[in-house]
Amino acid sequence: MQNIKPGLTALSDALDIAFAEVPVMVPAQERPIQECYGSVLRQDVIARVSVPSVDNSAMDGYAMRHADLANVNGPIPVAGVSLAGRPFAGVLPEGAAIRIATGAAIPSGADCVIIQENVTANDDETEITIDPDVIARTSLHQNIRWTGEDIKAGDKILSAGGVLRPQDIAIVAGQGFSVLSVARPLKIAVFSTGDELARPGDILPPGGIYDSNRFAMIGMLRDIGCEVTDLGLLADDFEVLENALTDAAKNHDVIMTSGGVSVGKADLLKPVVDRLGEITAWKLAIKPGKPLMRGKIGNCLVIGLPGNPVSVLVSGLLYVVPVLRHAMGASRSALAPVRIPVCAGFDFKRRAGRREWLRARLVQNADGAFEAIAFSSTSSGMLSSMVWAEGLIELPESCTQVSKGDQVLYLPLSGLQ
Repeated sequence: MQNIKPGLTALSDALDIAFAEVPVMVPAQERPIQECYGSVLRQDVIARVSVPSVDNSAMDGYAMRHADLANVNGPIPVAGVSLAGRPFAGVLPEGAAIRIATGAAIPSGADCVIIQENVTANDDETEITIDPDVIARTSLHQNIRWTGEDIKAGDKILSAGGVLRPQDIAIVAGQGFSVLSVARPLKIAVFSTGDELARPGDILPPGGIYDSNRFAMIGMLRDIGCEVTDLGLLADDFEVLENALTDAAKNHDVIMTSGGVSVGKADLLKPVVDRLGEITAWKLAIKPGKPLMRGKIGNCLVIGLPGNPVSVLVSGLLYVVPVLRHAMGASRSALAPVRIPVCAGFDFKRRAGRREWLRARLVQNADGAFEAIAFSSTSSGMLSSMVWAEGLIELPESCTQVSKGDQVLYLPLSGLQ
C-alpha cells in the first residue's frame, strides 16, 4: 500500500501517465555510428554476417586431429601455418599439426587446438613434441570457436528503443554497419527563474545566490543527447516569462525550467503556462522534488522543476530523463533505473506518504561487506550532498523507518543517466 498524501501523484503513476500522454516527439534519422553513442535506436538491427564467420582458433597453438593424439610416440611434423586472414590451404595430413594463430581458420581435418605453452617446438618449428599428460587432458574440439557461435546471420542483435552504449556501437560496427536509424535529438530550451539569482562571474548582490540549477539541467540534458539552448536567467515577471515561453515554444521540442512552480507570490511559471497552454501534471509524491510541473504550449512540452538544487537533480534523473527518453522513442525496459539491494549502514526515521531518496554511497564495513551510508542531512538545498553522493537510497511511500542492517534499494547515479 502506497499511503500517498492527498493531492499528490506517485512517481510510478506519474511516469505511466506521462508515457501515455507524451508522444514520441522527434523523427528518426540516419547518422554515422560514431555519432550515435547515447542515442535512442529507432530500428531493430539484424545481423548481416555470422560471427565468427569461420571455425577458428581461440588460442595461439597447433591444430591437430584429436584421433591422432592416441598414436603419438615421438616428434610431430608441422605441415603449415594458419594465420588470421591467411588460412592454411588444403587438408591437414594425418599425424601432422598446423601452427595456428588466434582467430585463424581451423584447417580442414583438424578438430582440436593445443596451446603453444603446452608444446615444445624445434628451432625451425618444423616439428613439435607434446608431453603425454598434455595429450591425456586434450579434449575433442578444445580451443575451437565455431561459426556463428557469437552471432548468426539473421539474428536480431539490437532492438529498437534501446539507448546505444559503446558495446552496442561496437557490435553493429562488427556487422559492417556504418550508419544507424536513431532519434533526432530533442531541442530543449533551458532557463532559471528567480530575482535572487546571479550569473557565475557577475558580482553577487546582497542576499543573492549564484545560479547553479541551469548548469545541472544542461548537463543532464546533454548527457542524454539533447540539443540545448541556454536562455539564461529570467526575472520573476509575468510578461517577461510569457514572452520567453512563447518564443521558445516556436522552435523547441521542450522547455525546461527551474523555480517558479510552487505556490509563492513570485512563483509565476505555472500561471504563465496555464495561460499560454495547459498544465497536465503537478505535484508528485516524492522527496525531494514535490512541486514538479508538466504542461504544454502547443506541441512544445514544458517541464518546470523545483528551485532547490537537489530537487532539480533528483527529480530530473528520476522523472525528466525517462520522460524525455520516451519522447525520443526509448522502450520502457530502457527507462528503468538500476536498483541494487544492499544493507543499510544507518538508522533513519521519517513520515510516510512520499517516495524519498537519500543521498548515499557504498562503503565496506568491518566484515568487508558493502553497506549503504546516507548523507548527514536531507535538506534539498545542500548541493554538496550530491557531489558527495555516488547513489540514492530509495524509500517507498509506506516506509517510516530504516534500521542499520535492513535491506534497502540503492540506485547508482551512473545508472540514472
